[in-house]
Amino acid sequence: MPRTSSKWIPADHGFSTIEVIATLLLVGILAVVVAGRMVDTTAELVAESAIVKAHLRFAQSRAMNAEVPWGIRFDGASYTLLTDGLTSSALLPAESSATHFLQAGSASASINPVVFDQWGSPGTSDITITVSTSSGSKSIMITKDTGFIP
Repeated sequence: MPRTSSKWIPADHGFSTIEVIATLLLVGILAVVVAGRMVDTTAELVAESAIVKAHLRFAQSRAMNAEVPWGIRFDGASYTLLTDGLTSSALLPAESSATHFLQAGSASASINPVVFDQWGSPGTSDITITVSTSSGSKSIMITKDTGFIP
């Protein structure tokens, strides 16, 4: 039998360059999406707690320089600066009003409102303020008599 010429037949194994690039692109997109969802959200909690502490210290400072008590009333997702038990006309630091709205959670106090006298004291009981976000909660303690806010 005479020999016939064989035709060139491409191999059926392996991936083309386009298939490899498309796969790497999809894996990269999935990695970015997953990494974005795994970002640490405790930064929100730390930031909100720091803002609450600063505003408490502001109210305490105003009380120590006035003849009327100053304080803060907590209302879940917001809190308001008080002067002599009423909403203050003074603005909270870095705010456009006497009320601050928590961006990512809520705040509550064991004694509400928190009121400071002319010596900066919150009274004869320790006060615990709890700031909560989706990543957890953090407590802020105001020491009785001295008004120390760590």
